[in-house]
Amino acid sequence: MAGAQVGKPGRPARSEWRTRGGAAPGIAAVALVAIFGLSGREARAAGPDLHQAGETILVRGQVAFDDDLVAHVTSPVAGRVTHVLAQLGQRVAKGAPLAVIASPELARAVPDKLKAEADLAAAEGEAQRQRQLFDAHEGETDRLEAARAALASARAEVARARAKAALVKGLRSDEMTGSFTLAAPVRGVVLASAAASGTVVAGQGPGGGAPDLFTVGTLDRVWVTGRISAADLARVRVGASVTVQAAARPGKTFAGRVVRVAAPGPASHEAVVRCAVANTGGVLKPGMAATAAIVVAAH
Repeated sequence: MAGAQVGKPGRPARSEWRTRGGAAPGIAAVALVAIFGLSGREARAAGPDLHQAGETILVRGQVAFDDDLVAHVTSPVAGRVTHVLAQLGQRVAKGAPLAVIASPELARAVPDKLKAEADLAAAEGEAQRQRQLFDAHEGETDRLEAARAALASARAEVARARAKAALVKGLRSDEMTGSFTLAAPVRGVVLASAAASGTVVAGQGPGGGAPDLFTVGTLDRVWVTGRISAADLARVRVGASVTVQAAARPGKTFAGRVVRVAAPGPASHEAVVRCAVANTGGVLKPGMAATAAIVVAAH
């Protein structure tokens, strides 16, 4: 068995441990003590489960939600939370109310759309006029280009305003109070919540990116994501068996599979590996540090 590699001159230190099934069990136990914080007895007991037949690489990582099993709920428009209707840990049905949000954008959506459409009509007229002047050799190139640019901008604004108006129309809104009810898009448990009465929320921009107010779903399966060296990239395969342990859950092991391996970027010497891990009872929580033993092809 090869122990943890230490950095050599001109090369970064590597954090992975490698073992071969059945080799040097005493050293394997030492590795488990160092990485998982287990007692010697716990390490020896966990060893056969963690180090399966064949060579393995131990990768330090972090537990995260499995985005295939949860929905991240954001506010589609900017506003302020006035009532929180679903609490952390509460089981909710699809469509159940999560929070009430007051937003001035509800009242502005239709007028903004009408103004954008009027501006577009004006921009189309000006672009046509400048084209006619240019064709008659009475116009200037820079004015024609400016009119074309204004037309493109007006079209983009109409698209944005129409999308916002359609979004607002689909909300459970109350025109009298200028508020709407944020609903659960899936059934499940409220796993995370950043909503509180008085919280100011940002709406979704053209590219999304609004912060999560709720996460709803299940923790029956989670992701464990870590990094491997570029040198090991060819040996880690999608579908490879994985055994995970977390220092916060001593003595427990969790089985899974590698579901994604992302090649390193041009300026990186590490690749990202994602493992889907069965999480019976939901004992692994997002944010926990974990270590995954990935079965890899032998050299």
